[in-house]
Amino acid sequence: MKKFSVKSVRIGAFICFGLLILSGCSSAKPSDLPKLVKVTLTITQDGKPLSNAVVSLARADQGGVYSASGITNENGVCSLYTHGQYKGAPLGKYKVRVSRIELIPKPLGRKPKDNAEYEAYKKNPPKTYQLVEEIYTDAKTTPLEIEITGSMQKTFDVGKAVKNIVI
Repeated sequence: MKKFSVKSVRIGAFICFGLLILSGCSSAKPSDLPKLVKVTLTITQDGKPLSNAVVSLARADQGGVYSASGITNENGVCSLYTHGQYKGAPLGKYKVRVSRIELIPKPLGRKPKDNAEYEAYKKNPPKTYQLVEEIYTDAKTTPLEIEITGSMQKTFDVGKAVKNIVI
């Protein structure tokens, strides 16, 4: 089983943290916000929809500071939002990063019923797994690219399914 580097874990955590923080920001649009266009991406893995994946764009050109991201639904489809709250993405060239992290086994989500359940849970605590090949999670290594010139829909496949432990 492949282990992910601390760097890739930090990048994934940064993306998730940024999405959470930005989603709570003020609704007043920044004065320098560029024109945004509707972009819908479909992410597949082995040709099947990949749900609950974080999709983020990293600038491949030198055009501006704004980028866009989204989370795929059960059909692998996501709409991109800029700055976490403005529907659409700025025009430009981007590298596409895709990440899907899962805790296995799922956390209990409640207090253990008894000491036996607590001990069993302690012996097998949830581990964090990356379910997308590492190449797709980093802007420097992802082969996925997109040039946004107007409203668009595009599909990307992130290769075979993996279950790599994140350290």
